[in-house]
Amino acid sequence: MVDRRNAHIADRVSHLVGDRPYAIGDKQPCPHYPDCVGCTLIGTPYGAQLRIKRERVAEAFRPFATLAGVAVPEVIGSPRAFGYRNQSKLVVRRTRRELLLGIYRPGSHQVVDIRQCPVHHPLIARVLDALPRLIERHDISTYDERTHAGSLRYIVVRVSTWTKQAQVIGVTAQRHATGLHELARGLRRVPGVVSVVQNVNGSPGNAVFGEQFIALTPVTTLTERIGSLRLKTSAGAFLQANVPVGRKLYQEALAWLEPSADDTVVDLHSGVGALTFCLATAARHVFGIEASPIAVADAKTNVRLNGFHNVRFIQGDAAVALAQLAQRLPRVDALALNPPRKGTDEACRRAIVAAHPQRLVYVSCDPGSLARDLDWFAVHGYPTRRVQPFDMMPQSEHVECIAELVRAGRAL
Repeated sequence: MVDRRNAHIADRVSHLVGDRPYAIGDKQPCPHYPDCVGCTLIGTPYGAQLRIKRERVAEAFRPFATLAGVAVPEVIGSPRAFGYRNQSKLVVRRTRRELLLGIYRPGSHQVVDIRQCPVHHPLIARVLDALPRLIERHDISTYDERTHAGSLRYIVVRVSTWTKQAQVIGVTAQRHATGLHELARGLRRVPGVVSVVQNVNGSPGNAVFGEQFIALTPVTTLTERIGSLRLKTSAGAFLQANVPVGRKLYQEALAWLEPSADDTVVDLHSGVGALTFCLATAARHVFGIEASPIAVADAKTNVRLNGFHNVRFIQGDAAVALAQLAQRLPRVDALALNPPRKGTDEACRRAIVAAHPQRLVYVSCDPGSLARDLDWFAVHGYPTRRVQPFDMMPQSEHVECIAELVRAGRAL
């Protein structure tokens, strides 16, 4: 499936920029090409990348008659095409010859080392350069997925682009892992590293995080800045991978939703509150609903950090929490949602329609699931008025979108 999709993207590259391959000879900017296929558009001129992503959104919309009148504008680009990504989740794998920190090849469990990935923030590259020596020095065992022996499974590095500080999360198969405290002390000597956390995940499968996080240093959070907002985020909480583009997207979402000083707004899948707080600058009341207890705890901290008095966060399933909230409120004027890649389930969509908001803004990282959900909403009384793609991850095929939906019959 992945190979067919990548071949399709290659065909579109050829159509837009000619027959030369992605890798343009000696100018190829990635030392891991072609072993790593995470950046399928690497080597393609940036303008062509944006045209490809626009076409990807248009392709996703074409099968749906309800979206036939929705124009797909040019993709809003990223200020930086390289060095922008502020988080990296890497598999730890020991071979006979070396220690690898990388990602799986598509359709396999073979690991490609990507320590020199050019889209990583420079501080991530600095941490990944030091890690193998520290792991070897402190004799930390690495996990073998075939025998289930060993301990260290994944390394996650998160960076605040505002403070230029990093947090390193070591995911282990067991709670008690030899050498982790020594590893934490070694990492603290890497310039910029302020926080080291252990996560315990003994479950089979490819899910990176388990439920238990254990601080190995006094500092347990990073603080990022988006516009005038300061956002504390703990290990395990979600934040956009490209902060400058995230800021553009939130500003556009606020402009489209256009809450008034009398409006009550709900933000579904609110995370640590980035979009919630943007909406709160204009609305009377904003309620953020989020399933992750870690993210909700961070969001409540961020309420105090930013001095908001009109924001409340609720931890729970999106559909259930929204239905309960809508019963207590006189009305829900507007609603924003930013679901996972798979989109919203039917229970959540029905809860949104039952709340009768006048307007919606839908943020999505997958054009396919977005188009499917927009079609459902159109059939149920919320046609799409407009859409705007953003390039959150240059060099990759991924494209982020926001869509505005307006309740049928509402005067525009």
